[in-house]
Amino acid sequence: MADNYMNKWLFPFPVEMKTGGTEDFIITVTVKEECPSGPPVHGASEEYLLRVSLSEAVINAQTVWGALRAMETLSQLVFYDQKSQEYQIRTVEIFDKPRFPVRGIMIDSSRHFLSVNVIKRQLEIMSMNKLNVLHWHLVDSESFPYTSVKFPELHGVGAYSPRHVYSREDIADIIAFARLRGIRVIPEFDLPGHTSSWKGRKGFLTECFDEKGEETFLPNLVDPMNEANFDFISEFLEEVTETFPDQFLHLGGDEVSDYIVECWVRNKKIRKFMEEKGFGNDTVLLENYFFEKLYAIVEKLKLKRKPIFWQEVFDNNIPNPNSVIHIWKGNTHEEIYEQVKNITSQNFPVIVSACWYLNYIKYGADWRDEIKGTAPSNSRYYYCDPTNFNGTDTQKNLVLGGIAAIWGELVDNTNIEARLWPRASAAAERLWSPAEKTQKAEDAWPRMHELRCRLISRGYRIQPNNNPDYCPFEFDEPPASKSEL
Repeated sequence: MADNYMNKWLFPFPVEMKTGGTEDFIITVTVKEECPSGPPVHGASEEYLLRVSLSEAVINAQTVWGALRAMETLSQLVFYDQKSQEYQIRTVEIFDKPRFPVRGIMIDSSRHFLSVNVIKRQLEIMSMNKLNVLHWHLVDSESFPYTSVKFPELHGVGAYSPRHVYSREDIADIIAFARLRGIRVIPEFDLPGHTSSWKGRKGFLTECFDEKGEETFLPNLVDPMNEANFDFISEFLEEVTETFPDQFLHLGGDEVSDYIVECWVRNKKIRKFMEEKGFGNDTVLLENYFFEKLYAIVEKLKLKRKPIFWQEVFDNNIPNPNSVIHIWKGNTHEEIYEQVKNITSQNFPVIVSACWYLNYIKYGADWRDEIKGTAPSNSRYYYCDPTNFNGTDTQKNLVLGGIAAIWGELVDNTNIEARLWPRASAAAERLWSPAEKTQKAEDAWPRMHELRCRLISRGYRIQPNNNPDYCPFEFDEPPASKSEL
C-alpha cells in the first residue's frame, strides 16, 4: 500500500522527478484505535486532522479509516508545476469528516459480468472519492454468478457460463481489496422477484402463465407455497453471511408486481393456496406472508444482519421495524424528498439512490445541468440533498446517505469506468462535504475538473464532465509491445 500511495497517488504524473537538492518530506500518521482485522463497520469514524507544512504532514485520526481519508486529501494537495518541473504541496490545516455514514456505488454483475480486475479499479476510484460502500447487486433474472458451496446447482445452471462466475477466492479477494481502501461490501440477493436465474434449485420458482393459460416457462417469482423453499433460503443466507462480513444484507423486494399476474394470479395452485390461507384474491397478503417468513429467517441467522429492502416493501407491504429502506423512485428531486420524508416519518432508516441512476446516458454535463428528454431526477446529480425535506431532526438523522447506481443492462467491463466517473464524484462530494459548502455546481466545477485530471493521471478512464476542456496529462493507452508492431 505504501508504494501505491507514493507512485500512484502522491506522484502519479508521467514525469521524471527531480531529486537533487530536495529535503526529506516526512508524513506522520497517528491512529488512536487499533487497526481492526475486518472491514469497516457502519458508522465507524472517518474523521481526521491533517496539518501540512513545507517539511512535513501530520495526520491524526481516531481510526485507520480516517487516516485513509486523510491520505487521499494529502494526495490532492500535491501538484506538478510544469514550468518549474517540480512537485509542489499546498500547506494547510484541515479537520474533516463525512456528512453521511453511507456513501457508495452500486454495481450490477448479473446483466453483464464484471471482472474482478474491473471491480477493483472501481474500488480504487471509490476510495479516491472518499466513498465507503460497494453495494454489489450480484444476481438477477439474467444470471447467477455467485458461487455457492452448499448449492452449486445455482451457479451451475444460472450463470451465463462456467467462466462467468465469482469463485469463493474471487469474492474474498474483492472484500479484502475493498477493506484496505476503507470500503464495505454489501451483497444483494433480490427476493422474491428477479429470480429467474435461481432455476437450478428445483421447486424454488412458481410456474407462470400467459393470458391464454399456457405456461410461459419464464418463472421470475419464488414459490411461496413450498415450505422447503424457506428452509433453503435460510441455509443459503447462512452461507452468504459467512461469506460477506458486513452487518447489512440487501434482500431486494422490488418490482414484485411486474410478475404477480403471470406467476401468481394465473397460477391455479397459488390461487388455491391463497384461499386456504384466507388471502382471497389479495396478492399483497401473499407478499406479506413471504416477507414475514423472510424476516423470521433473517432474525434467526447465526451472524446477525440488518436487512435492506427496496422501497416497494415499504410502499406495498409491512416491513420489519429493523429494516433499512432503499429509495429508488421519484421523477424529480422534490418527489424523492417526499419519499424520504414519508418513510422516515415511520421511523425507518433510508438510503437514497433515486437521485443518482448513472446508467442513464444524456448528452451534456448532466452532473450539474438539467438534460431535457429524460426525467429531471436523471440529471443535476450535484443538486440532490437527501435531507432537503421538511422534517424533524430525528427524521433527518435516519437518512444514512446515498448510493449511486449503475445498472448493467448496457454496462460491462468496456464502459463502466467512464460512465461512472466523474459523474459519481458529484454524488460523492455532496455525501461527504457539509451541505453549506456544496450548494452550487458553478463553485464545484473547478474541483470536478481538477479531480478528473488527477484521476486520469493515475491511469483511469474518466470521461469529460465540463464540456470542452483539457488535462495537463491526457489519458493514453500503453504503447504497443514490439511483438504487436
